[in-house]
Amino acid sequence: MNYLAHIYLSGNNDLIAIGNFIADGIKGKQYKTYLIDIQKVILLHREIDSFTDVHRILLKSTKRL
Repeated sequence: MNYLAHIYLSGNNDLIAIGNFIADGIKGKQYKTYLIDIQKVILLHREIDSFTDVHRILLKSTKRL
């Protein structure tokens, strides 16, 4: 489900979609081995994950599932 949300949030931007898709598999500082634009998307992906992991409404919605 996480993949679908990140792909949706990528809009029509293929670069962002690719970065969002691969980001969960990139651990620690491995992201620095990618092109700078992909690095930015991987960091954005992590920020989105951090936000959604603690957001009150999203946590409540997850419990419904």
